[in-house]
Amino acid sequence: MSAVDDVAARIRRLDEMRAAKSAQLRQLRNELRYNIVAGVDERLDNGRSVARLDVKVEAGRQMLYNAGFLSGQRTYVRVTVEVLINNQGDKQFQRCTVTEQKLTAKIPVGSTPRWNETLLFEGLPAAVGSVKVDVMQEEKIGSDEVVGTVTLPLTRLQDQRFNEKWHVLKKHDKVMINEILLGCRFYRSPISALELELELLQNQANELYLFVGRHQNLVELPRDTTMPQSKPLHGKEVISDETPEQTASTRFSAVASFPCGIRKRESMENVSMDTEVFETPRPKRQRRGVDLENQKSSFSDRIANWLLPTISTSTTPIAKAASGDNSTMPSSHFFPFKQTHTAPPSRRPRRSGRLFSTTSQKSPSALQAIEKWLFTDKDGNPRDRPFGRQASPF
Repeated sequence: MSAVDDVAARIRRLDEMRAAKSAQLRQLRNELRYNIVAGVDERLDNGRSVARLDVKVEAGRQMLYNAGFLSGQRTYVRVTVEVLINNQGDKQFQRCTVTEQKLTAKIPVGSTPRWNETLLFEGLPAAVGSVKVDVMQEEKIGSDEVVGTVTLPLTRLQDQRFNEKWHVLKKHDKVMINEILLGCRFYRSPISALELELELLQNQANELYLFVGRHQNLVELPRDTTMPQSKPLHGKEVISDETPEQTASTRFSAVASFPCGIRKRESMENVSMDTEVFETPRPKRQRRGVDLENQKSSFSDRIANWLLPTISTSTTPIAKAASGDNSTMPSSHFFPFKQTHTAPPSRRPRRSGRLFSTTSQKSPSALQAIEKWLFTDKDGNPRDRPFGRQASPF
């Protein structure tokens, strides 16, 4: 059974319930009438009210009882209903208390007593008043002791629904820790209650009808054989005229494959990146030209200048050939190392008139010894380097 079939069965059950409730409502309208002033339904034959109050006393918790010599060991609940009625010929309301009080059965005292009894109050003359619930403790001598009291106005029960809640008891206008569980329902107008039930059933049926209608709209309609069949799309394979050469993949290949308008990081000049990469090699990082005569060289500078090649001023083949012919000639321009054989600056004479010491210089340090070993041969002559000859600084 599908979901739609279940909905259809539920709609049928709702319709049956609505029909039964409607017949019951018609019968009540022939027997009862609604009193606007009192807010309750009355009988047409005798004018008596049919309002009813159901009070269900469930249980209590954290109950504290007296433990004296004269205190009893049994407890019960007393419920009293007070309503306001309108006397005939008088516009003022007069408060009257229902003389019949309802009492529950007596049970042994304890912190969590359980009564589980329902007290019925029928024929209430009005819908304005209050319900007073007293928890009592039986006494051996004299009247029974009130353990706690809770008062509920009837205005909270106008919806005619069962309301179950824990209520805190009070004694001498002081809040106690005693609590009692009560379930109340004020059945003041059977006609209005049936009308409300019929309205709820109608709303449920409308929602189900809406669901079925949406399902029918979503059901696929049967296809007509006379309708033209859709033709499948036939694609055409497109082959480019020029087949790209199989070259080594570079990081510029992906950029060069896109049109010029789509490239994001593209220079202003439209130059082919692939040809430029293979024709002109990228030079290595070079050191800036400095005054080699006036700057003292260090061991790290010598190593870096010896490892890094220099760039020729001309990149044309003719310039390369010319430079190749004169590469054997020593030139100070090609010398990559810094000069250290400069004349020492003149020292200012001392104020005391003493002459400077003519002692020999200290022995070279470890770095100077390594530098001498790298750049000189065993005879002390400078080694041949790719960028010319260099005299030893020692």
